[in-house]
Amino acid sequence: MTRRNATILILVLAALGVACLDLSAPIGPASISTIQLPARFVVRGDTMRDSAGTPAPPVVNQFNAKGLLIGGNAPQFFILDSNPAAHFDATTGVLVGDHLGTVNFIGQIRGLQTPTISVAVTVQPTVIDQGTGALDTIKTPLTQDTTVAPGSSPIPVLVKGLGDTAVQGVVVHYAITRTLASNNAKPAVYITSGPGGPLTTTDTTDVSGAANHDLLNVRASFLADVAIATGQKVDSVIVLATATYKGALLPGSPVTFVFHVVGVLGSP
Repeated sequence: MTRRNATILILVLAALGVACLDLSAPIGPASISTIQLPARFVVRGDTMRDSAGTPAPPVVNQFNAKGLLIGGNAPQFFILDSNPAAHFDATTGVLVGDHLGTVNFIGQIRGLQTPTISVAVTVQPTVIDQGTGALDTIKTPLTQDTTVAPGSSPIPVLVKGLGDTAVQGVVVHYAITRTLASNNAKPAVYITSGPGGPLTTTDTTDVSGAANHDLLNVRASFLADVAIATGQKVDSVIVLATATYKGALLPGSPVTFVFHVVGVLGSP
């Protein structure tokens, strides 16, 4: 092979090698998730912790153009406040509470940014207790019209800290430990996030320390016991509410709610 032919061959092979590269593929993720938090609050003077009590950083998931989860790029977090109530530890990336208030921040991976998220900086939660507003008796209308709202009651809980201070951002877990049998594939007794909201088993305390957004619902037409559905008999449902800090149940857990249930004709 002549030197000229060898040179041409090398150039052709080099061109083929470049052609095999996907120059249109983005460098880094095609999309990212919102910020995934281990908790919705951090205690002043402490680090953010997960449900087991272990210090844990926020997470941003990243995806390729096919929507598949990928790795390889560490997220950066930027606090937006001029006098932030918290800071990120430079070594661990864990949020540290500095003073009471709210901290607002975003996440970023290679130019892609998340929406802003807010985290409450609070005192340490020390107790969980029953709030006000729960009904003693849930009167549930007997009707086959599923557009009619079921009988319901709030499941109010309060979380407080030192000095009887309200604690915001604590996740309260609910469990129905005594229920009523259903004649339907769907449960007759269930918890939703607000009226007509999705099924849930958790709520989060607000600035007043209250978790009172969830409702216990009872649909009379689903009750297997006709006597309860038609108002001839009263039975009860029990719901337990719990919350934790550093992996341990807060004193006062579980908070016990007992709801009496009876069906009524027409509107309750």
